[in-house]
Amino acid sequence: MAIKNLLVAYNGTESSNAALDAAIFMRQKYDAHLTGLLARDVESGRQSATAWIPKNIQDMVREAREKEAEAVHQEYVARTESVEDADKIHWISKYGEADATVSRYARLFDLTIAGRFDAVLDETDTALHPDKIAMISGRPVLLVPRENDMSTYNEHAVVAWDGKRASARALADAMQILETKSLVTVITVEDSGSDINLPEMDIETALVRHGVKTEFVKLKKDGRSVGDNVLEFL
Repeated sequence: MAIKNLLVAYNGTESSNAALDAAIFMRQKYDAHLTGLLARDVESGRQSATAWIPKNIQDMVREAREKEAEAVHQEYVARTESVEDADKIHWISKYGEADATVSRYARLFDLTIAGRFDAVLDETDTALHPDKIAMISGRPVLLVPRENDMSTYNEHAVVAWDGKRASARALADAMQILETKSLVTVITVEDSGSDINLPEMDIETALVRHGVKTEFVKLKKDGRSVGDNVLEFL
């Protein structure tokens, strides 16, 4: 099944701008619909402090929040205005706890694209935690680094495989993307406690049956963590 329905968690930060750039790239590659979602952790017309705050002050705060949300929307519009097929670009702005709201919407999309967590925004009502979104939604989340350079993208993908639950979930979630790549390199690390080979079935066979060209690389563990070995290979 091709990727046709993309969600980008967007709050106007540098990290979410990087995510949006990646989302636009993928939208064009797969001719997909792209929806931007701004989730804010304050219900419309209600402030956490409340009763003792004069109504005119509450109204001013509410108006300021709405202006902030509209500014984020306009930034999204500006960054997507050059995209072909404008009818496939969408926007949603909702009140609700940010991670939970994005997670609920993510369940209806093929892939959610998010920027890295911005520590400086930890106390704001739009802060996003991609790891929580992936866990809560049960759907794949593509995490885009803030320094992401779209010009370096290519058609060669790498899968780190140990035969366990997490890598199996990652493989299944990424299959729609892997099917479009010219080459997929499967890497394993020796003595990593992996359960790689099963009788009459392995990961290369599974990928080939999806029409994916693969190569297999086994890395030697040299006293460092498995993660460090994988990162050095990349």
